Formats: sequence, structure tokens, C-alpha cells
Amino acid sequence: MDELTEGVRRFARERLDALAIDAAEQIDPSVLTELAELGLFGLSIPEAHGGLGLRTLEICDVIAAMAEEDRSVATTVGLHAGLGTHGLLLFGNDEQKARFLPELASGERIASFAATEPTAGSDLNGVRTIARLEGDELVIDGEKSYVTNGGFAGLFTVLVKTPGLGGRRAHGLVMIPRETPGVVIGAEEHKLGIRGSSTITLHLEGVRIPRGYLLGEEGQGMHHAHAVLALGRTVMAAGCLGTAVKALALAYAHGQTRVQFRKPIGDMEASRAHLAHMASLVHAMRASVADVAARREAGESIETASTVAKVFCSEGAFDVTDRNIQLHGALGFIEETGVPLLARDCRVTRIFEGANDVLLVRLGAALLASKALHDERLPRDADSTPAGRAALEVDARLRHETAALGKRLGVRAIERQRLLLALARAHMNLAVVGALLSQEANEPTDLGRHARAELLTEARSQLDNLPRLEEVAGLERRITDSLGSAAPA
Repeated sequence: MDELTEGVRRFARERLDALAIDAAEQIDPSVLTELAELGLFGLSIPEAHGGLGLRTLEICDVIAAMAEEDRSVATTVGLHAGLGTHGLLLFGNDEQKARFLPELASGERIASFAATEPTAGSDLNGVRTIARLEGDELVIDGEKSYVTNGGFAGLFTVLVKTPGLGGRRAHGLVMIPRETPGVVIGAEEHKLGIRGSSTITLHLEGVRIPRGYLLGEEGQGMHHAHAVLALGRTVMAAGCLGTAVKALALAYAHGQTRVQFRKPIGDMEASRAHLAHMASLVHAMRASVADVAARREAGESIETASTVAKVFCSEGAFDVTDRNIQLHGALGFIEETGVPLLARDCRVTRIFEGANDVLLVRLGAALLASKALHDERLPRDADSTPAGRAALEVDARLRHETAALGKRLGVRAIERQRLLLALARAHMNLAVVGALLSQEANEPTDLGRHARAELLTEARSQLDNLPRLEEVAGLERRITDSLGSAAPA
């Protein structure tokens, strides 16, 4: 597997010009052809259907390696391997898989996933695209926004309402081939970052597909969509890791060559603080991705763990790329260096596949409702090391605060989003500490020690702030209510 990852890294370095892709706002079709020839559209597809059949961590390693050189290409391949094909892999029957997987593995068809709508972003319950049953066909009408890979995708997996299948409020995941009459591809969006990645609006106008293109159990489309999104978030976290790896390498190299006050800036204590933070954060991001992958291979649910990895790695990548700009000084503001591009390309990941604030609010509510989630944070043998015992002290405090808030507020807690965010962020930091403890059970590293210290400090800070958050929320409400009268005419 290391050979494949290194091969992808060499290909990316030789063939991907991130600045040129960004300027052109598209990936050259020849690059897509080469990716197909390398078998990279078959990362997640079983060998029986022409794919590589890689394990989860292997897929993540490939996407991270590609993201080190260009995030648009990594997004294209990662979306195909994750969201684009995962619904078919998880819920497709033998006939559906035989029909589409070989074409998806070869790159003859590139996959896309369409859930978001003008009225349904992080809240997928707002979906209005509807599939009506007429005989043995589903007739679909609606519109999907921000569809990644949509400009050249050959197969769309689409979340729709299916009132005639599984109940009045039921949903379904359906496969729609691009060539189906009524499929209308909108213009490419002009974006802040990942400009080479295709993003379009998908219009579905009286689209007719066989009933057999519905994936999984009738009426369970929303459940299926969340299962698909869990892997998508994991693959996205791996892309964030690759971006952060590249930013750290650029920052370190610049620190060795840029001389100020008669010494390399990388030798200065303030710069070392940035670099040490960046390196330990990248180390923690890698552990978080590996943790989710291991859970998935063990057959565990990864819905919560993938949320942690997605939020932690997307925020971590932006932190690392921003510090990279800072360490480059004025050069970091010049597009030709490629330094600003890294920050622009990773910004969307805090919005993609569930906005981070929404995901964290939901996670905080889940922590109040389920004691079992608290048991996922730290390894069972955490008390066997001093580092683990330090984490357990914070873990015990989080359990206590969660129980106390639940008892005090009851169902009203769902409206206290400030509190839910704090609980979720404390959980997230502790969960990444848990991933580091598992990864370094036998060989603790300086990077791990530094990362654990920062993560535990942040978790404690979130809990320390709980008593004043309701007061802060009231102050913020008064400020925002006053904005209307202060707005310019």
C-alpha cells in the first residue's frame, strides 16, 4: 500500500500544477484520463467489480497524498470514492452493483452525490426534490445545489422525497445516469477555492428512472444518506490532512531559508512556537483519521467519530494554512507562491457535508441524550498511563457537566446551542486525545505529548466557560437584535 501511496504522490508532483488548475478553474480532461488509467476511480470498489478494493485507511492515505499537491483533484477523486459510490456499495443489490460498479471503477463514469437544495443544506429534512411512483418507474422533479463533480459526472446518487414508497414523509436515495432525459446540468460556480473541482446546480425535470434504481430499503433514504455522509466526512478529513502536511512543509522550508536579524526565522522562538503547534496538530489530525478508519474496518458505527474527524481536521487545516501565511510574511500573501491557495482551498471544508457549527450542536445534543457516546472517547485501558489518567480526569468532568446540564435544562437544552457547542468541542478534543493514546500506546512521541497537552487545555477551557455561556448568549442576543437599527439605509 505504501507503494501505491508513493506512486500517487509522485504522479501528483509531476502532473498536477495547482496554480494552473486554480487559474483555469478546471481540471484538464487528460488528467482525469490518467487518474482513470491509474485505477484511482476504483479505490473503494471491490476487485470483483474492477476496483482496487482498498481498506478505509488506505483510501484516506491516497487522498491525503493527492491533496498535498492539489485539493481540487483530491476532492474530485475523494468525492467519487466516498459520497459518490458509497451509497451503491452499502445499499445496492447485486444487479445494481453489476450494472454500475465496473463503469465507476474504470472511470468511464465518475460519481457524484446530490443532497443539498436551496431549502435544504445542513438540514436535509428540507429536501423538496420528489420522486413519484408511476407504474414501474420513478418520476423525479427538483433541483440540487452545489453538486460536486456534477459537470462531468456520469452517475448521480440523489436524495429525494418518496411519498409513495415507505410513507408520506419517506425519503430515498436514487441513482440517475447522466444521459437520462430531463437531467439538466447547470453552469459551473465561481468559487473562493477548489476552483478546479466541478460544482454545478443539477436540474431534474420529469426525469424517469426504473424503480430498480432506488438504493436500499424503501423509505429509509435519510438514514442511508447519513451513513454515506459518515464515510464522505472521513475522506474529506484525509484531504484536510494532506493540505496541512503541505502547508507545514512549506512553512518549515521557508523558516530555514528566510534570514532576519542575522538568523533564520525558523530558529526564533516565536516561529518555533508556530511550527511546533502546526506539527503537533498535523500529528493529531493523522491520528483522528486513522481512528475513524480503524473503527469502520472493525464494523463499528462511525457517525460520531467521522463528525469529530471532519470538524477537527477541517479546522486544523485552516489553522495550519493560516499560520503558514503568517510565517511567510508578505510572501504568504502572494498567489504565485501557492501559499494563499492552500488556505483558500481548505476553507470550504468547514461548510462541506454539514457545517461545523451544525454538526457540533447535534453532537452536543447527542451527548446529553446518550451515555454510550461518552464511552467512545478514550481507550478502555486509558488509566494504565499518566497521560491517560490526565485525560480521564477531564473526561470525568465532561460526564459530570453533561449530566448536570441535562438534569437542569431537560428538553430545553436543545435550544442552548452555546452550551451544546462547548460540550461537543470538549468531547472532540478528548476524542482526539483518545486517538493519540491508542496510536502511541507503546511509543509516546514529543509530537503526541505536545498535541495532548494542547487538546486537554482546550477541553478544560470549554468546560471552564460553561457557567458564563448563558450570560454571553444573552449579551450576543442583545447585540444582534440591535444590528437592524444600526444598519445603513
